[in-house]
Amino acid sequence: MIIFEHCSSGCVIREVDIVGITMKDIAAKLGVSESTVSRAINNKAGVGESTRQKILDIARKYNYQPNLLARNLARQESNMIGLILPDISSSFYSEVTRAIQDIATENGYQVIVCNTDGDEKREATYIEWLQGNKIAGIIFLGDGLANNKIINLGLSGYPIVLANRLVEEVMLPSVIIDNNTGAFEATKHLLEREHKRIALINGPKDNLASQNRLQGYQQALKEYHLDYDSQLIINKDWSRECGYQGFLELLNLEEPPTAIFAANDLIAVGVIDAIKMGGYLIPEEIAVVGFEDTIVTSIIEPPLTTVAQPMYELGANSAQKLFALIEDEDIEEDIEILTSKLIVRKST
Repeated sequence: MIIFEHCSSGCVIREVDIVGITMKDIAAKLGVSESTVSRAINNKAGVGESTRQKILDIARKYNYQPNLLARNLARQESNMIGLILPDISSSFYSEVTRAIQDIATENGYQVIVCNTDGDEKREATYIEWLQGNKIAGIIFLGDGLANNKIINLGLSGYPIVLANRLVEEVMLPSVIIDNNTGAFEATKHLLEREHKRIALINGPKDNLASQNRLQGYQQALKEYHLDYDSQLIINKDWSRECGYQGFLELLNLEEPPTAIFAANDLIAVGVIDAIKMGGYLIPEEIAVVGFEDTIVTSIIEPPLTTVAQPMYELGANSAQKLFALIEDEDIEEDIEILTSKLIVRKST
């Protein structure tokens, strides 16, 4: 896998699990020209057998790898795809990335991972770089802001797939998770446990997943004939700290909630930390539901009830759709919707 990073001096590539030297390095070690090294490595004429063997020995010793990007530009083709995402440290995005990597490997491709940290300019820079270096196609994972560039790419026929992301202005090949239904089931589960004051600690207001989870929450309240109370909605980010601070804010209400729907598992972990610090019992006094079903759900105490998202399936299906586009094959549906599943554990 290749990680594409951004720094103050520009964009750089970091190759993971690939350590080697360049033709220039080999040439310097042996006191020959780069063209001689190139001919030897590519088994072309014009190199003495003794020199060829020395070059090949050095290449094997130091695990020489060809410069794939330069080859792409020269041949006008590529065995690489790009993956643009907002946060590679997220457990959710890491699992999706793993699936994309697996499918890419099966198809003989490498993945260049571009981490934007939610920065629109950085996302736009990555798009231009990937396209300029003849990368075969791009998967856009999660929320981003450079939608105009994505629309132009899609309309130009360049192979792209949106994973858990939609662009409203035009229909582009996409694979998304039904966050709305997942949130509905999570809230309904708490309502069935006879909770009436259910708070939602959510991600940013302008985030598509946040909006969908809020809609599912509201639909469940409506089905149970309960009024929507905006005081029970906390919008922050997706972090553990958000859950901790959000719960403390809810405690200041005149009538605090008896149950918390956390919009992801990290938020739920922060909520549970705060509940324990306050001396409350889970689920006897306050119930907690998360969203995603990452690894923390089964190791935290008590084990977390959560909505399991098909993270691996999201990545695998997105990659398969992209390779179909690269091979100019028909795809069955432009927008594929994956379902979530409620996993009941001891936090409710």
